[in-house]
Amino acid sequence: MNIKASISLYLVPLLLLPLYLSAQNTACPPNLDFEQGNLSNWEFYTGTCCPTSTGTNSGPVANRHTLVSGTALDPIGGFPVVAPGGGSFSLKLGNDISGSQAERARYYVRVPANPNNIYTLLYSYAVVFQNPGHAQADQPRFEVTVFDSATGVPAPCNDFTHVSGIGLPGFKVGQGGVLYKPWSTASIDLSAMAGRTVAIDFTTGDCALGAHYGYAYVDVACNFFQSHTLYCPNTPTYTLTAPPGFETYEWRDASMQNILGTAQSLTIPTPPTSTVFAVILEPYPGFGCPDTLLTTFSISNMNIDITPDTSVCKGNSIFLGATTNSTSAPYTYSWTGPALSCTNCDSPSAIPPTTTKYYATITDKDGCTSTDSVLVRVDDIVKADILMADTFCAFDPVGIINNAANPPKADFLWNLHDDYGTILAGLGNDTITGTWASPGLKKVKVLVINGSCSDEDSDYVYINERSLAEFEADKDVCVNTPLRLQPYQQDARYFWTIDGQSITDTIFKEQYLLVWNVPGEKLITMKLVNEWGCVSVKSEQVGIHEYPIAEIIPVNTEKLCKGKQFELAATQGYRYEYSWSPPQYFSSNGTHTASGTAQEQSYVYLHVRNQWHCVSVDSFYIDGGPCCDIFMPGAFTPNNDGYNDKYWSPDINRVQLVHLMIANRRGQVLLDTKAPVAWDGSYNGNPAGQDTYNYYIRYICNGEEIEKKGTFLLLR
Repeated sequence: MNIKASISLYLVPLLLLPLYLSAQNTACPPNLDFEQGNLSNWEFYTGTCCPTSTGTNSGPVANRHTLVSGTALDPIGGFPVVAPGGGSFSLKLGNDISGSQAERARYYVRVPANPNNIYTLLYSYAVVFQNPGHAQADQPRFEVTVFDSATGVPAPCNDFTHVSGIGLPGFKVGQGGVLYKPWSTASIDLSAMAGRTVAIDFTTGDCALGAHYGYAYVDVACNFFQSHTLYCPNTPTYTLTAPPGFETYEWRDASMQNILGTAQSLTIPTPPTSTVFAVILEPYPGFGCPDTLLTTFSISNMNIDITPDTSVCKGNSIFLGATTNSTSAPYTYSWTGPALSCTNCDSPSAIPPTTTKYYATITDKDGCTSTDSVLVRVDDIVKADILMADTFCAFDPVGIINNAANPPKADFLWNLHDDYGTILAGLGNDTITGTWASPGLKKVKVLVINGSCSDEDSDYVYINERSLAEFEADKDVCVNTPLRLQPYQQDARYFWTIDGQSITDTIFKEQYLLVWNVPGEKLITMKLVNEWGCVSVKSEQVGIHEYPIAEIIPVNTEKLCKGKQFELAATQGYRYEYSWSPPQYFSSNGTHTASGTAQEQSYVYLHVRNQWHCVSVDSFYIDGGPCCDIFMPGAFTPNNDGYNDKYWSPDINRVQLVHLMIANRRGQVLLDTKAPVAWDGSYNGNPAGQDTYNYYIRYICNGEEIEKKGTFLLLR
């Protein structure tokens, strides 16, 4: 008895399997099952019959080597062109056209190099023959050949041939008396070919006389089951099914001692634990070798794996899917929920009108079921629609709106930075404020997102160049001192607004000198308007400051004549700087007080500078001569400006006046007085003219009467 450690529970097409007692599968050879949807990895030949001679490696020939799919039925036998229980594709060899043609398909299989393992090849086939009644050597036929590709030695007990004729086992009569055999399964024992590459040939041929046809279908798959699990433990019975197409079946338990049944299917009470069963397969004479397959039966709970909870944009479709851990195919599916593309498929699409929970129920071949659900959240549609003006100026704040109604939770992803723009406000909102520093055509993009819904839009705005408003100006100047204002040159019109001043020029001018006679903070504003109407403004404040107070106050009031010590003081102010000159008169400098010794007749000066560098000057006369000599000014200016308006000696208060007389150059006396009265530059109520005048003075000093005379100028 030839025992194999595997069993097919339903129709299993062509498959090479290592049959371990542990029931492990080898990987399916590439496209052995045609499930790539093409004929790759196969070789195809054409030739003549009979006998079949297919020496031409022609590649696939249309209508002679045909990949078939779908639900079509063979027109003669009415059976499916794709093997039931297999995949989605089968191979048709030959056609219903006569002409003594022969077709062959070959696949090379490498048998694993382990002589301790048993390998079985299962394939599925269907055959259609006309029966012209010729001699057997000339009849249409279907051949299967397996041999060592290197030596040509056939695999033992693995070649068979169907030749058209009366009494063929498993054949039926179809339309027009044509013979056909529906899908059947056969096995090939490759255990003796371990470590070798075998060639598997499937060949069809017409009759030798050229008037009758023969063709066949071959199918392959890699879903051979070596064990089975029942996924609903409460099922009282279970039916095991062996591969079809064998002449006899004999079911036994794992001990091989007890016969359990002799049909293709065996119904048993559901075992409480894992149990091994065996089936002995006896092929029709000449169509393979006897074989024994084992299967392990076990029980488990059926689970369903459904699409995770998800979301979809309103009005869009979404694919749902459900799978199961059950290996007991085929499965039936039942979906419930609105707007499904199908309710009985594994992966329907749906267009839910609102947030919906969909339910899926899977039932396997054994009647086991499992149900699960998926929640599909429906998100409101969003719309991206940018609205903004066409042109702006550089650095302008640009208002940009997404001009479409959107759900409250929608997010707005704006993009200005591809063109070096900056979002000033509104990030993430439907309205933003942006700006660009450089001129040119700029692109604005927005992506609106609400869950699984999204929409995007883009628009363009042109940014015009803005002239740069810039000028330089003195920060601080003194009253009545010119302030220097220098604008930068730009191709634009200039507009000035200045406190207390007026500039009417609208064209560029290199420099302006502005003078204020009133102190205070003055605002200077320059506005530029270029040819595109872009405005640039600069404002700056300048300070107009008072002069500091420069006033010399003598500390000792007696006559400062030669050899006398003197001390002077200046009026103090905030952050004043003091400078006394000439420096040789003073023993110290830089402070608001100064002291020294009178050396000669001369003026000393005080320069006072404040923090804005405004400078005021005062002077003080140091006699420096004999102590009884008085100073008579050399000129005066009677113009009523408060300075030197009368002719008078500043020393007269330290002597006793006896007589003062002033006369013009003609000798006419204009002033004659014994009282200490200063001359105001008039005579008989009329102003004296600008000229040189003579003075004569007598005074008493230290008990001595002294007289002095000289000239002075009256200046107007």
